[in-house]
Amino acid sequence: MKSQLAIETRGLGKCYRSWASPTQRILAGLTAGRHGRCTDHWALSGVDLELPRGSSLGLCGANGAGKSTLLKVLAGTTSPSAGAYRTSGRVAGLLELGAGFHPDFSGRENVLLNGILLGHSRREVTARIGEILEFAELEDVADAPVRTYSSGMAMRLGFAAALGLEPEVLILDEVFAVGDQRFQKKCVDRLLAERAAGRTILFCSHSLYDLRAMCDEALWLRDGRVAVSGEVATVTNRYAAWQEERGNSASSVASGPDEWPRITGIAVRDTAGEALTEVASGDSIEVHISWVNSERRPIQIGLGFMRQDHVLCAALGTQFDGVQLKGTSGTCVLRLPKLALLAGTFRLVGYLFDGDGLHRYQERIADEDLVVNNATKEVGLVRLDHDWELTSGETDDEHGAAA
Repeated sequence: MKSQLAIETRGLGKCYRSWASPTQRILAGLTAGRHGRCTDHWALSGVDLELPRGSSLGLCGANGAGKSTLLKVLAGTTSPSAGAYRTSGRVAGLLELGAGFHPDFSGRENVLLNGILLGHSRREVTARIGEILEFAELEDVADAPVRTYSSGMAMRLGFAAALGLEPEVLILDEVFAVGDQRFQKKCVDRLLAERAAGRTILFCSHSLYDLRAMCDEALWLRDGRVAVSGEVATVTNRYAAWQEERGNSASSVASGPDEWPRITGIAVRDTAGEALTEVASGDSIEVHISWVNSERRPIQIGLGFMRQDHVLCAALGTQFDGVQLKGTSGTCVLRLPKLALLAGTFRLVGYLFDGDGLHRYQERIADEDLVVNNATKEVGLVRLDHDWELTSGETDDEHGAAA
């Protein structure tokens, strides 16, 4: 009977050993490890994971938490030092797009070689090469050596080659930086289609928004161990809160060029200044977003309203309205007369960008969700400002003739 789990780990660990000097490493080799000074670093320790078929799991954590190490072990590119793991089905790992391509082979030859190394037959890969090259938009240079490709072209080829053979399990590590924005959108659409088709997805990203949009559940790694696992919104909220706590504790003693601007609070209030967690559709509200910016860097602030199923319903940004944020701290008040959102529970997400509104310094979720009630029978996400006008296809003369 086929297992219902696509990925399963038990006590998984990975240890990296560093030697005091090359001499100590040689000494250890000559004495079967009995001598030689070294230091063990456990990048992973005691990781238990169960990922059912057809589900999607997001992986979050700070740099050095062990995320990439876990993905490399599960993709088979490195072996564990402790515990065991099992994958069921054909696995494709998108860890370093374009890695493993031979620079002197053509794009077509590299796709063929990559597919065969992953266990596909030559006939199977050959039948799909055209589709893969078309998705990568590299048909015109398919027979040119990969060393003549730009880095973006090689990444596009790597992405298309990995997904073009329809793996049952996708292991993805920060893959939304492929090519230009148009091609990135194409990749996102393809991954969403793979998810809808029942592919199992293990997705690692520093973007909590991407994790919520792509995944059902999440796992937070901290210092190589599982800190929290469960529903994606719950896990990412706890991770974001931990990041904020760590940032706040550091900011009390930090100074100098490494201190970045940050959002310190998000609050919903009525026009009289009273705090709100529940409103009626059509009410007027204010969202107060407090920030600090000790270095007076150019910054922009955005706010998104996200539904419980992770659909971004609306978003606004100061960069679109010509608002300038000045000083070392302040509060940006967003006034929303006649709130257009219809009934639902919405998560408020604040974003702190650079002056161009491109680089994201921080993403912060409000402590409380906003509940919107609606007394009318309208359906959908928002109420649109509208007006009806009726015209008749009949003229007054026609009415008279009929009479």
